[in-house]
Amino acid sequence: MRTAAARATRAAAILAAGALCLGVALAPAPGPSEASDAAAPWRGTEHAGAGLATDHDAIMAREIYPGHTLGELNYSPQEQEWALYQKPLGDAASVIETEFADDYAYCYFGESRTFTMGFAGDAPAGAIAVLDATGLPFTTVEGLGFSATEYQAATGAVSRQVIEALDEAGLRSTVGFTVESDPTIQPRAIVVSITGDDAASRQSGMAAVGTPSISAPFSVTVLEGGGMLSVATF
Repeated sequence: MRTAAARATRAAAILAAGALCLGVALAPAPGPSEASDAAAPWRGTEHAGAGLATDHDAIMAREIYPGHTLGELNYSPQEQEWALYQKPLGDAASVIETEFADDYAYCYFGESRTFTMGFAGDAPAGAIAVLDATGLPFTTVEGLGFSATEYQAATGAVSRQVIEALDEAGLRSTVGFTVESDPTIQPRAIVVSITGDDAASRQSGMAAVGTPSISAPFSVTVLEGGGMLSVATF
């Protein structure tokens, strides 16, 4: 039977992974900007992972939480998938973000059991060891030239420019926006989505915002969104 402690721990882990790893919603890839062209080349490496046991008894005996095996937790198939795949990688990412803060840039889950983690420079051997210990496949992107803290700061700088542009144009009451770092479409990407209740307001907002400036290695893409929103993601 699933214990209350296990439920609480799992809920906390889900929230932590959500805060740590970026979403996987895909958008059209932006064209290269001056910032991305000027940035140093990045490199990606696929890591196969050591592999996990595949027979049913071994899977059920896998410890998900200290003292709690998968068989004891009475999980649904969807929860089992999370416990065997997303939780180990999310836990590893949490360790890396803390212990290698100057090196860690971002991470996200993709489709078909893919997981990507980016690093400012070379991936530290200790970080790779933490990921390898999960036994699961993953991809590293190295040589990005920024940490997660710097990515967040760049996103905040773009958001402030958007706010100032919309304020100057007197559009804040009719136009909304989101600003998000989104390496799922391109490493170093920052995406601005201009929203509004009708196409005319959205297009006015896009004209007012233009293309916010940002220093290398980041790039900015401005897209037309849907209905009214006014949330800036920092």
